[in-house]
Amino acid sequence: MRTPGSARVLGLVGELDWEGAPRLRGALDAEIGDRPPVVVLDLSALGFCDSSGLNELLRARCNRCDVPLVLAASGRQLRRLLEVTWTDRVFVVAERVPGRAGLPRTDRQLGRWHHRPAPDRSQALPPRSGAPGVS
Repeated sequence: MRTPGSARVLGLVGELDWEGAPRLRGALDAEIGDRPPVVVLDLSALGFCDSSGLNELLRARCNRCDVPLVLAASGRQLRRLLEVTWTDRVFVVAERVPGRAGLPRTDRQLGRWHHRPAPDRSQALPPRSGAPGVS
């Protein structure tokens, strides 16, 4: 599926865990190797993502071809995983898949996606009492 501007959209379905991560790697490597202007992951049908899946998303984000990666239409579980690991700061996250209303637009001059700024995490929570290493 292609969006305006030849961006590539890959739809993920089901679970992204240690078993599915290698398949995602192969698909992303193939798409990124074609050097599209952007790769969008449609996560609307993704029910679960663990650390193995998150690792593949991070790996794809730092690809050799410098192709931007956009996470679109992610569910609550993945959004929470990104927040807890603070990786929501490094990904461009869109509410919808490109070509639909309310999605980030491309800045033709810069070739970058506009997105909402990451939340301020300068006020990190103190460790819980009773946690290891805390008196």
